[in-house]
Amino acid sequence: MLYLLAGNGAPNFGDELLVQYWLRFYRDLGYGGPITVDGKGASATAALLRNFANVDYVKTIPRHTDGVEGSYASFYEQGVEYARSNLPRFKGVQGFHFLGGGYACANWKNATRLLGAVVEIGRLLSVPVVATGLGIAPFKKVYPVGAAAWRNIVEGCQLFECRDAASVHALQSIIGTCPSLSEGLDDAFLFPVQTVGHSGKWLHLSGFSAKSVLGPTGEEGPKLFDQFDKVVFWACSNGDAELYQAVAAQFPQVEMLDNDRLLNAGLPLEADDFMLTGRFHPHLQAARVGLTGYYTAQSDFYRMKHGLVTELGSNFRQLRSSLDIFTMPECEIRHRDKERVEQKRKVAMQVANLVGLV
Repeated sequence: MLYLLAGNGAPNFGDELLVQYWLRFYRDLGYGGPITVDGKGASATAALLRNFANVDYVKTIPRHTDGVEGSYASFYEQGVEYARSNLPRFKGVQGFHFLGGGYACANWKNATRLLGAVVEIGRLLSVPVVATGLGIAPFKKVYPVGAAAWRNIVEGCQLFECRDAASVHALQSIIGTCPSLSEGLDDAFLFPVQTVGHSGKWLHLSGFSAKSVLGPTGEEGPKLFDQFDKVVFWACSNGDAELYQAVAAQFPQVEMLDNDRLLNAGLPLEADDFMLTGRFHPHLQAARVGLTGYYTAQSDFYRMKHGLVTELGSNFRQLRSSLDIFTMPECEIRHRDKERVEQKRKVAMQVANLVGLV
C-alpha cells in the first residue's frame, strides 16, 4: 500500500489538483494496489476525485489545523511519540509520499508534528519516505533544538524536493547540506495543464478576499467586466464560494466555477484570457497557458508563493492600484512548460523507484 500525505480535504483547488495528478501518475504507471491519501479532510476529496478506484481518503495523522501552540522541537517530539504509539495501524505500507503544497510550511510551527511522525513511522517500519514539491519557507525563529528536528526530518527522507529556491536555501542555512535535499518544481508540473477551449475572451477571478478579485477599492475590477465576453469566478474553497455570493449579488453576470468543474472538466483557459487572483495554483496554471493578469499577496506566505510563479516566467503583475488590461508578446513560463513537465516526470520516476514500483 502507498501512503500519500497532502493538504487536500478542505477542499482547496490546488491541493486537490496535486492529489489528482499523483493518483493519475501512479495509476498510469500500472500500480493498481491500494493507496491511502491522508489530508485535512476526507469526504470532500472522495467526492471530487471519485474516478480513482482502490483509494482510501482519511484524516489520520495530526497536523497543523489542530491549532495547538508550541515550538518546532516540541511538535516534532509529539510527532515522534504519535508514530511510536500508533505504529500497528501503518503495517503494510510500502512507502510514504509527501505530495507538494504549502500544508507542511514552516510558517506553521506544528508542521513538524506531521513531518516528524511520518519520518519516524518510516524509520520504524524500514520503508522509504519521500517528499516532492514542498513549500517549506518562510520559517519562524529556529533554535538549535528546532534545527535538529528539521535535520532529522530532511535526513529521514530518501528524497526531499522543495518547489522553490527559498525553501532550499532556508533549510540549508538551518541544517547544512543534506544529500536528500533538492530544489525542484511544484507538483502541478507533473502534467501539462488540462484545458478545455472556449469562444470569446474571458476574465477569470480567483481569490479569498474582495481586493484580489475586485481591486483595492472594489471599483477597478468591475470596470473590466464589460470588456470581456464572460466573467467567471473560481471558487477554490468554501470561503471563496462565500466571496462569490457577495460578488454575484452585486454583479450577477459573474458565473461560478466550482472545484468539481475545475478539476474534472478541464480549465477553461485561452491564452488571450485575463485573470485577477490572490490564489497560487490558479495563477500558476493560468500563467503556464499564457494568460496575463494581476495577483495580490497579503502575507509573506503568499508573497513567496506568487513570487515562485513570477520567477518561473509568469507575465502576471502584482496588483497595486489601477487595473489595465495588458498583453505580453513572450511568455517564458509557457515556452518552457514542456521542458519542466519532463523535468518533473524524471522526479516522479525517481519516486516510483524509491517506493518500489519500478
